[in-house]
Amino acid sequence: MATRGETAPGSIRVAARALIIEEGRLLVMTYRDEQGSWCVTPGGGIAKGETLGEGLRREVREELGIEVAPGDVVYVRELLGKSAAVRHGKLAADAHQLEIFFRCRREGELRPGPQPDRFCTGFEWVPLGQLEARNFFPATLGRRLSADVAGGFVPHGNYLGDA
Repeated sequence: MATRGETAPGSIRVAARALIIEEGRLLVMTYRDEQGSWCVTPGGGIAKGETLGEGLRREVREELGIEVAPGDVVYVRELLGKSAAVRHGKLAADAHQLEIFFRCRREGELRPGPQPDRFCTGFEWVPLGQLEARNFFPATLGRRLSADVAGGFVPHGNYLGDA
């Protein structure tokens, strides 16, 4: 049986990710392993019985020691280990993760959370225009987020919660 943060063999892991954008910068978690460094948005795996919003709030609290107010779902992404170009963080070839990205508002001052992820080195604010130059995952989001925000990107109230 898989524990929180792990996926049972043959199953798909569901993760919620926070897009916290302030003053043209995205809050990212930074990581390092023997292959180098990378960054991702805060968030992680949802436990059975948690809503996406509950799991996202728990993950961000664990990683950054802050509360977030999840807004609308703005992106959905599948991560398949077999087609991932880089295996940072020991991503298994048979991994399959569905990631749901929420626009979020933070509440409180950032500080290292009580339970950082493996390989985590901290957090930082990255200007949207610099995401592509950073080893940011997913790279597709790094390439388009700045343009989406600059173009007046507005979500459409499509998160219904546990209704």
